[in-house]
Amino acid sequence: MDQNRDSYGAVWEEMTMKTIPHTTCSLLLLLSLSSFAVAAPPMPPRHHEPYDLHTGLHGGVIAGQRSAFRDVVTSPGAAWMRIFLVDHNLGAESYVTFTSLQDGGVQRLDARSMKHWNNATAAFNGDAVEVELHVAPGDEGVFFEIGALTVGEWIDQPEDGGVASICDATDDRVDSSDPRVGRLYIGGCTAWLTSNGAVLTAGHCVDFEPDDTPTCSCCPLLPDGVLDLNGFVEFNIPLSTGLGNPVVANPNDQYPIDQTSVVWRFDGCGTGQPFGLGKDYAVFAVNPNGATDARAHVAQGFFRMTREAPAIDATVRVTGCGVDSNTPTRNFALQTDTGTFEGESSSAADFWHAHRVDTQGANSGSPIIWEANGLTIGIHTNAGCGNPGGANSGTSFEHTALETALETFPGFGAVYVDRGHPLPVDDNGTIFRPYNTIPEAIADVPNGGIISIVEGTYSASEGNTFLVGDDGRAMWISAPVGSVLIGN
Repeated sequence: MDQNRDSYGAVWEEMTMKTIPHTTCSLLLLLSLSSFAVAAPPMPPRHHEPYDLHTGLHGGVIAGQRSAFRDVVTSPGAAWMRIFLVDHNLGAESYVTFTSLQDGGVQRLDARSMKHWNNATAAFNGDAVEVELHVAPGDEGVFFEIGALTVGEWIDQPEDGGVASICDATDDRVDSSDPRVGRLYIGGCTAWLTSNGAVLTAGHCVDFEPDDTPTCSCCPLLPDGVLDLNGFVEFNIPLSTGLGNPVVANPNDQYPIDQTSVVWRFDGCGTGQPFGLGKDYAVFAVNPNGATDARAHVAQGFFRMTREAPAIDATVRVTGCGVDSNTPTRNFALQTDTGTFEGESSSAADFWHAHRVDTQGANSGSPIIWEANGLTIGIHTNAGCGNPGGANSGTSFEHTALETALETFPGFGAVYVDRGHPLPVDDNGTIFRPYNTIPEAIADVPNGGIISIVEGTYSASEGNTFLVGDDGRAMWISAPVGSVLIGN
């Protein structure tokens, strides 16, 4: 999608949005006889429309909050809506509430959380949202101004994923409620949470191929290297309607994407062009929810990761928000399936895992999970399963650029500690083999580096006694995914 940034800084999709084709192209790999395909994100339809609403200026409150303005924003017939502000002044304590008149979903935004949301709201189900300005004592000149909406359109029936990715003809996916796996901005791709506070998805989910040709999603143009990712990641995703229309998660379960944090790679897949197999990934951060001020990894949980590979024919799992034309209520909702691990392959610096797990379009970005220990081994990106034969695949954490993006996500000199990681042997302080104790990390962290500690209790009886600073080295200690208790 193209983006437009007005003078105040609000970001939204252009009204003339880029067509996202649902077709695929096959990729012949020199080291394999299999064909692999990657599809552009099959997003549910939406459009952008202007909307003009100004609250006027308010203030002069002496005591207690005051509801100074209330109105209903409407787009008749919309499946869902998202509201964009072009200007506001919420002072020190004033705020705005947005409430869906369809299901009562509420979001509360003040000056701080409005910045986290890039001057936009969460998405709300239905075609009407009540907006209310609450003015706090001492705040003067309080107002907000709405300039645009993004409006979800209804679909008549789900389309298939446009890719050969169901293994052996039968779609064996079932409903999932895994809170760690989310959906990128109401369909199109999947994203998930990791143990160092990062969010992962596929690179082709954040930098689309800029082709409007309906016959091929992969040719002849390459991605333009401009970030297309925007909006939010939503978790605890409801089932879709009986016709397959996505239902938006509660605003409390939506987390705005920090667009300044995104590190990605996707080289495209057109004929004669580089393709994404083994080097298709994106790593980014999300801001706190805003309504609850909760961080996603604390509220939803997270996956641990490994660079190790399962044995051939071991069971792996893929969980994601793929399309589904067979069971419309599961279309773009969370599903999961297991299958066999078919091995890891490489070409130069590119590494990928092959698996025979059922997926469909919009499963791109899903975690590939080693069922025996719950560790993730890579990011699902490519189709290829058939009836019979073939395999789906995804980028392995052995791809050096992806590994580096994860290792350095917290900042300079990150060293990791996680007493709950299931592969404690030969630990080296990486995100994939974190240390068991904090003193090991202190001995290893460079001056000015970060010790990133996964949630849990690190007791003195398990070796977590230490002295910091006597050697003159400075360090940061971070707990990115939950509370850490040390020394008791």
